[in-house]
Amino acid sequence: MTAPNQGTPDGSLGPGDFRPLQTATEQDAKDSMKSGALGAFGGAQNTHKTEVRDRITTVEGSADLAVTTAQAAANTAATAESTAASASERASYWEAEFVVASAAVVLGVNELLIGLVQNVPGGLTRTITDMHVALLTQPNGMEFELKKWDATGTSDSVLDTYTLAANVTRANWAGLNFVMSSRERVFLNVTSVTGSVAPVVLQVLLFGVME
Repeated sequence: MTAPNQGTPDGSLGPGDFRPLQTATEQDAKDSMKSGALGAFGGAQNTHKTEVRDRITTVEGSADLAVTTAQAAANTAATAESTAASASERASYWEAEFVVASAAVVLGVNELLIGLVQNVPGGLTRTITDMHVALLTQPNGMEFELKKWDATGTSDSVLDTYTLAANVTRANWAGLNFVMSSRERVFLNVTSVTGSVAPVVLQVLLFGVME
């Protein structure tokens, strides 16, 4: 501000001097700067782009990649879990226990004359996976076959042969893979009893899966 009777101070704008500043563009401002100031201005712009804007873009990209990778891993785990659950739902376990001999064990089929029938619904597979055998006494050793009749009862076949050493009254065979068809029958055939004293009571448990 000036007094009416005083001159214009140094650096003050006279009438009409402010209008060009109002209408000046960014390029006009850059042109009016000295080279040092202009270089500093440009350097500041470049530094901001490199240190701030580019870093934000890089971090955002890395975050997106991390989220994508984590989501892919989660999806894979969910698929595996779903597949395992579906397999578990489809499979059902079964077991059946029967008495081969309720007294002395002799050669042949003993008391299980026909065998244990296998019921297999259409579209499913019934598999024997384990067999457990128990006796009251078994002093000298014995041997038997696990066999099956076909569905019509006209022919039989041996699934496998098993041996018990002397005094073994409990035995288990796991990891079996005998696939059964509907109406086939499973039975035991004692092929050998060692010594003159017969084993007493023979009971069998079959365990398996149907899927």
